[in-house]
Amino acid sequence: MDDKGNFKTIFYNDVKGLLSLYEASFLSMDGEGILDEAQHFATHHLKQKLNQNINKHLAEEIAHALELPLHCRMLRLETRWFIDTYERRENMNPLLLELAKLDFNIVQKIYQDELKELSR
Repeated sequence: MDDKGNFKTIFYNDVKGLLSLYEASFLSMDGEGILDEAQHFATHHLKQKLNQNINKHLAEEIAHALELPLHCRMLRLETRWFIDTYERRENMNPLLLELAKLDFNIVQKIYQDELKELSR
């Protein structure tokens, strides 16, 4: 923050930082006004970024984050969304993608086995 208590505009261009600030602002307790201001600041600038001509993958990530905060989402579905999004990138690492899919499938299999065992 600057001397006047406003968020510095230098953070406007840091989209990843704005996304992190946006997500962190939802973890505030009642009465933490600075995080409410942070949420408003981040939301405003992220929406402005969506209206600009930016990378389509970055725009998709911003739109997804603005729909619902990460801590309110089902983590396994969120993981699947990130894998699918990463797969569409031109500069994705095929090995990293394969490992992410493998890990996701292993965890899903464990959940299925546990569910099968519990339903008996």
